[in-house]
Amino acid sequence: MLQPSLILLITGVLVLASILASRVSDRIGVPALIVFLGIGMLAGSDGPGGIHFDDTAMANLVGTLALAFILFSGGLDTNWRIVRPVMGRGAVLSTLGVAITAGLVGLFVWTALGLPLLVSMLIGAIISSTDAAAVFSVLRGRGVGLKGNLKPMLELESGSNDPMAIFLTMGITQWLTEPGFDWTRLVPAFFLNMAGGVAVGLVAGKLASMLFNRVRLEYEGLYPVLSMSLVLLIFGAAESLKANGFLAVYLCGMMLNGTDFAHKRFVVKFHDGLAWLMQIGLFVVLGLLVFPSHLPAIALQALMVAAFLMLVARPAAVAIGLWKSEFSPRERALIAWTGLRGAVPIVLATYPYMAGYEHSDIIFNIVFFTVLTSVLVQGTLLMPVARWLKVDEPLASRPRFSLEIEQSGQAQGDTREIEILPNMAAVGRKVADLGIPSDVLILLIGRGDGFVVPRGNTKIEPYDTLLLLGEPAGLRAAGHAVLSPPAPVRIVEPLDDPLAALPMSTDQKYLSKQVVVVGYGRVGKRMCDALRERGIPFVVVDQNREIVERLRANGIPAVAGDASTAMVLAQAHVARAAILVIATPDTMKVRQMAETARALNPGIEIVVRTHSEMEANLLRQEETGTIFLGEQELANSMLRHVLSRMLKPD
Repeated sequence: MLQPSLILLITGVLVLASILASRVSDRIGVPALIVFLGIGMLAGSDGPGGIHFDDTAMANLVGTLALAFILFSGGLDTNWRIVRPVMGRGAVLSTLGVAITAGLVGLFVWTALGLPLLVSMLIGAIISSTDAAAVFSVLRGRGVGLKGNLKPMLELESGSNDPMAIFLTMGITQWLTEPGFDWTRLVPAFFLNMAGGVAVGLVAGKLASMLFNRVRLEYEGLYPVLSMSLVLLIFGAAESLKANGFLAVYLCGMMLNGTDFAHKRFVVKFHDGLAWLMQIGLFVVLGLLVFPSHLPAIALQALMVAAFLMLVARPAAVAIGLWKSEFSPRERALIAWTGLRGAVPIVLATYPYMAGYEHSDIIFNIVFFTVLTSVLVQGTLLMPVARWLKVDEPLASRPRFSLEIEQSGQAQGDTREIEILPNMAAVGRKVADLGIPSDVLILLIGRGDGFVVPRGNTKIEPYDTLLLLGEPAGLRAAGHAVLSPPAPVRIVEPLDDPLAALPMSTDQKYLSKQVVVVGYGRVGKRMCDALRERGIPFVVVDQNREIVERLRANGIPAVAGDASTAMVLAQAHVARAAILVIATPDTMKVRQMAETARALNPGIEIVVRTHSEMEANLLRQEETGTIFLGEQELANSMLRHVLSRMLKPD
């Protein structure tokens, strides 16, 4: 019995060695899982480490736990808007494609290796799922991306095809080990299992989002712990209901990716690191479980299975699953080649052990050797094949530094990052035209290896990262505005719109040395009423056409339009105005209005209304003009009243 201290020491050494050795895998273009497995094998009973480990039940438990967290993390990284175009084809590949692969491999093993039919089908089911995490570790290591919808397709397929393989493996294992087993029960059980996993995942994702937003914990570090408990709870509940727990946690993670919840970035980062830890632990344990001295006896048979899997079964499944799809022949060829096998087949190979099948060691060794061959051959040749097929492209530059900011207890609101992908409607639009609520600020835009300070006319580019600050409700509205397609807008040409310019009969006193008031809301109306009482000429600019029509009917000169554009400000004759009063709460457009007004009239005085200390400080730093903070002015007025009463002579 090893001492706890020795167990912890060995665990620390193995994990550290795996992390350091992963640097080697990046350089040679081999997925890191090979390194992790190799370290486990070296530490095992046949290696210099000499650690004897043959507890398949423990390995199965570690594998199940690790896969649950790995799939949840994969769901958190899967953007629904990106995978939606390939959802149908991805679902076909992750179900029908897996079944076709399992069937073809099973028939090959039965005919070529002479194993019993059920055993052959079990081997086919075990190695039927793919591991795209290995694929993209190679792509990222060499700075290579994939064109079009290739990456979303592979991500979706890899994240959703494990449940099918697990169900087939468990069903065939039960059929193989239980005398008199009625195989017809597998068909309804399959649909109930998958439908239950989908239902539990969707419901759990909705409830998890509500829980994160409504439960305010005293310590930020408890939010990742909360997420861990949810993974365990969702997986356990789904399995207890005879639903697919792996599919449930994956869908829950995907739903959380598409929603805003408290400390989202922190939770996502935590699960990314946890997934890596789970992968290291899983592969090292599986490496310990295998006896390398047993592999040469089945090497030839396993090589035959691997060759058939890579060159026949996987391409056939892809050809059928993507028949008449939008993917080109070159893209289909790459999808067929990227069928790398990973952790799931090795974990599934422990199921026959758990069921007490007497020849489980043969199945495990064949599967293990097949996985090693698949990863080494396909992983090493993946980039040359992608380049040869001309479906690769350089990875877009990402910000080197995080946009995340640390908030103190006095900070107003929360922060949220939104990454702009090439197919989003926000690409090419100006910041002022994004439709972000007035109580939300874009603090910075991450672009490439640097930052851009946003202004109203700043155009959004692909792979920009927007850092937003605001209250949760405002951030949700801002996210919807940025990520949703723009609503069709009827454009009225200024020359054809009588409200877009002042009438020719406008008195000259409104065309020079006047005050231009932007925004006829509560603040703007009070400002105009005061100016009118004192006989000071002014012109109103407002986007609400009904307001402009009403003002003109009352004899007040007004222009309809967006004051952040030069054309509208020019129609209000800002070039000859004395003062520009900006009473609109939209901070992004305020900055654009000020820039445009100064370009038309360098000597104009600008007065700005703002409603938060943060906005006021930002506008003061940019020397936008004279800034008035509503809360501060109210407090000053109240203070003057209190002081006048308290200091009044008796």
